[in-house]
Amino acid sequence: MEQDRKHYEANVKAFLGRIKKRRSDIVKLVTQSISNLSPPDNITVTLSAFLEDHMVWIDAESILKTLINLETNAMEAMPDGGELFLGVEGDDHQVKITIRDTGTGISKENMDMLFTQYFSTKPAGEGTGLSLPMAYAAVREHGGKIGITSNDDPLREPTGTTVIITLPRARPDLSNVILHGEE
Repeated sequence: MEQDRKHYEANVKAFLGRIKKRRSDIVKLVTQSISNLSPPDNITVTLSAFLEDHMVWIDAESILKTLINLETNAMEAMPDGGELFLGVEGDDHQVKITIRDTGTGISKENMDMLFTQYFSTKPAGEGTGLSLPMAYAAVREHGGKIGITSNDDPLREPTGTTVIITLPRARPDLSNVILHGEE
């Protein structure tokens, strides 16, 4: 499985090319990702940002696509409605983006497969199984981490899924960075 993941990451790197990190306002980017959504009336979207310094070195386009995919997955997991919460917090070294839904949750059996290419919990023909592996690759390319916790058992606790993305805040190693105007 680890060998498959490394092979997939190599393919994604070739597809993405060099990421173009620039100093970006992470709260503005999360707000933009929300504005690109079209949630149904029965889904409430909330953003909470506890960050004095909003600036972080990222490839904004790559992270924006990642956020939109994760938010779309969250909304699709709430066919009867619910709440989609996005949180942004951090310190001098990193920022943490939380995406939490009150959807159906993901079974324990599927948790280990979430970042596997072409694996989907959706019915055949409804999911490509690429959004989570692509999110994993994009976050890792930034030197960050992504984790998922979920509950699908309403008898245990409320159902839903939480995705946490942690990204380094510091200016990156310049060997892999194209600064503004150097494309």
